Amino acid sequence: MSTGRPPWRQALDRAGRPLEDITTSPAYANLLAVGVMARRAAAGAVARVASGLFGPVRRAANVPSRDDVRQLSRQVTALASEVRALAEAQQEARRRAAVSEPPKSRRPRG
Repeated sequence: MSTGRPPWRQALDRAGRPLEDITTSPAYANLLAVGVMARRAAAGAVARVASGLFGPVRRAANVPSRDDVRQLSRQVTALASEVRALAEAQQEARRRAAVSEPPKSRRPRG
């Protein structure tokens, strides 16, 4: 019965169709969705507990939280956008001033 394929491949070929039937069933999709929701809920609960336990220590050590970093990142992004807009407005004002000024005379003072 040796087809030249490794044993793991032969086992996978034998199990392939039943596994496809299982993974395409609506029950599998529902089970997968419930599993994802349970994992997210557990991760959120662990994060809340850890935050409650380590929050005072973190604040005493003056270490920023993830929310602090996110807020600071949003502020930096907003400031960068504002600086970019101001630089563009300044360039536009300089262009308008250069166009509206008459050429300067190069006559020596005397």
